[in-house]
Amino acid sequence: MTYVLTLFLCIAGQDCISQKTLPIEYPKYYDCVSDGYITAYSSLMKLGVENVEQNKYLVTFKCRGVKNENI
Repeated sequence: MTYVLTLFLCIAGQDCISQKTLPIEYPKYYDCVSDGYITAYSSLMKLGVENVEQNKYLVTFKCRGVKNENI
């Protein structure tokens, strides 16, 4: 099984307003989660302090297992 990372851009106390699944398959859950934290932090930094403060943005993520199919 491999894992894919999906990031969610949310507004605190409200629903998430967008999501993005990265085109990477991670061989281990640990790798996916580690990259999730790094990518979420990087995304937050790209949004900028003022934008995050004004809109109360937060970035969350999940790692979903994908079954490998042998051909």
